[in-house]
Amino acid sequence: MVLLASVTGCPAQYEYARRAPPIERTVALVESDPRVAAALGAGVAVSLAVARTFDRDFLNAKVRGRDRVELLTTVRGASGEAWLNVSATNINDQGWAGTFSLRSEGRQVLREGRYESVGAGVILAGTFAPDGAPLVTPTE
Repeated sequence: MVLLASVTGCPAQYEYARRAPPIERTVALVESDPRVAAALGAGVAVSLAVARTFDRDFLNAKVRGRDRVELLTTVRGASGEAWLNVSATNINDQGWAGTFSLRSEGRQVLREGRYESVGAGVILAGTFAPDGAPLVTPTE
């Protein structure tokens, strides 16, 4: 018997993916971090319901012991938006390892006959502690 589930097609699979510690904790960090609010404006919200990539394979985690989560989605504030990318793996319950980044594409501004990207860059980035807590790396 083959059982396939997609985050977008199954509410239980979506809930399972959303509850992955790196996802839960990174979303909470992004939505409450003052650096993100300063870059994107107040009212920061991470879109999990509509994401470009949102995957966590239940069968791989339970049968093979390889729990992996991938997320690429938008984060919006009152005055801008950015891309949140999360990639983390937990093999045989040894602890989560991976990276996350929140990157703003900025906006295109015409200056001296050329378009320049203003406000583009990394807002937050880092790795994960074994329990899935995000560890922010200082950015420039």
